[in-house]
Amino acid sequence: MRHFKIRYIYGFQTELKQTFEGYVEADSLQAALRTKSNWPIEVRYNCTSAWAKNPGTSLYYVEAWEAECCAADPAERGSGPSPVEDAGCRSVI
Repeated sequence: MRHFKIRYIYGFQTELKQTFEGYVEADSLQAALRTKSNWPIEVRYNCTSAWAKNPGTSLYYVEAWEAECCAADPAERGSGPSPVEDAGCRSVI
């Protein structure tokens, strides 16, 4: 299992605020976010972060849970997969 930093963000787009929630262990970004919310999940194009955004909010006001992969020390990781692969994502080029 991988470690993910997870936090709650909210507010107007020009003044987003965040609360630091902590770290969770999960198999993927999606699984990490599911520990906090069942809102729809959008994954960043490079699969290093994702958010579960409240579908009842607008373009101007946002409420969401955000998760990001914790950077692993290469010495600890050894020759295993990259943090992106560990997050359950694969590159599509």
